[in-house]
Amino acid sequence: MALVVIVGPPGSGKTTIGRALAAALDAPFRDADADIADAAGKPIPDIFIDEGEEHFRALEREAVRRAVAEHDGVLALGGGAVLAEATRKLLADATVVHLEVGLGEAVKRTEIDKGRPLLQVNPRATLRRLMDERLPLYREVETFAIDTTGRDVDDLTAEIVAKLAVATVTVNDAEQPYPVLIGRGTTDRLPEFLGRAARVAVLHTASTAELAERVGALCPDGVEATLMELPDAEDGKTVSVAEQVWEALGAEGFTRTDLVVGVGGGAVTDLAGFVAACWLRGVAVVHVPTSLLGAVDAAVGGKTGVNTAAGKNLVGAFHPPRAVLVDLDHFTTLPRRDLAAGLAEVVKAGFISDPVILDLVEADPEAALDAANPVVAELVERAIAVKADVVGSDLKEGGLRAILNYGHTFAHAIEKLEHYRWRHGDAVAVGMVYTAHLNALTGRVDLVERTKTVLASLGLPTTYEPGRWDDLLKVMKIDKKNVGATQRFVLLDALAEPVVVDDVTADQQREAYERLTA
Repeated sequence: MALVVIVGPPGSGKTTIGRALAAALDAPFRDADADIADAAGKPIPDIFIDEGEEHFRALEREAVRRAVAEHDGVLALGGGAVLAEATRKLLADATVVHLEVGLGEAVKRTEIDKGRPLLQVNPRATLRRLMDERLPLYREVETFAIDTTGRDVDDLTAEIVAKLAVATVTVNDAEQPYPVLIGRGTTDRLPEFLGRAARVAVLHTASTAELAERVGALCPDGVEATLMELPDAEDGKTVSVAEQVWEALGAEGFTRTDLVVGVGGGAVTDLAGFVAACWLRGVAVVHVPTSLLGAVDAAVGGKTGVNTAAGKNLVGAFHPPRAVLVDLDHFTTLPRRDLAAGLAEVVKAGFISDPVILDLVEADPEAALDAANPVVAELVERAIAVKADVVGSDLKEGGLRAILNYGHTFAHAIEKLEHYRWRHGDAVAVGMVYTAHLNALTGRVDLVERTKTVLASLGLPTTYEPGRWDDLLKVMKIDKKNVGATQRFVLLDALAEPVVVDDVTADQQREAYERLTA
């Protein structure tokens, strides 16, 4: 396993929790202080008495250097190890768990252990000073922090194990790469991405109001959170709604160093990103998607936008987020139909790039529809990795990024005709079946039956009503991929081999529709 380092002040429980964590992870445990004592041939208090603190710190730096280089497992460091800049640099690539503790409890715990050389005189005042001095250094190296005050070891260990299960996919934006954190409890990581913000605007809908309040409460002292409720779903993705938010930001005195947080589905994160892109010509935004669809689609990639009478997402901007916090816990309360709609975008990623996604869904569709099942975490991570790879190669939709629109030309037309009453994922599912027919009609790979079968296994629609071709075609002709009057489609030469083409004939388009609706 990868190295997990435990840091924190005296009395925070580094050794006790470190041992419990190692046992839970079935990994070896190592204590840097024990290494120092072994190397010196004497207890640490004797090193302080005989050679002094400076000598001890030199031994400590060497012990930590060796442990970081050699150890795969859980490593507990002494409370002052982070004082050394060389040590802090060593921890830059490690997973570092910062154990916090209240002063009163730390004093009680350290009173039991009389072998702490720095706490022999006036321990309470000394401990307060050490905690205050070292806190910025702990925060500098931490991957995440856990408050141990008043909590038992089993509870703390379980929380750390859950947080360690977080996967990180990096989107390599040319200006500033950003992380997508995928796991349980990632919402709590928001404070890591506040930057220099003094104000945070939390955009949400009525359905995510409770979560938005929790997100606002994560802001530390000195950072003011303002909650702004948006109309639900696509009704909130309009210029007039964005204008109302801008007016509110102005009233609150939002500056360029402040932060917008989008808490909700794809419509919320699209609007939040657009608001952030335009306010003062660009302020930071962090997304907390609460739907599977929003997590794997709208929240990742930096495309923001609003709808107009002419169509969906035709007004917008490219504005990459500072981070995306994909908290799998939010998906456990989703209705089954909403979870399935999100899986449509996941399945799309399987067809265009990662067929393992299709294999996982086909092997156990019910597992894919159970948000608590580990297979969902793998599906989400794989789908986001596909999007991150494509986006990193084509940040502003110059070419390759168009493949992410597989099935979307027809899907967007359905959404427009249905006045956005259809779930986006349902429309994408039908759009993929339509595109599969185009693949076959143009002499490419025939994946019609596989497409229909995998989508149907998730309860997604695979047909559309007949008699609406002329209306659909009218909308498809203003698709964003088109060049002038030339229509372009994303098709598959083979599984996971997408291609953007501009030679699909009008007869082939109509025939694909006839087959879809037959």
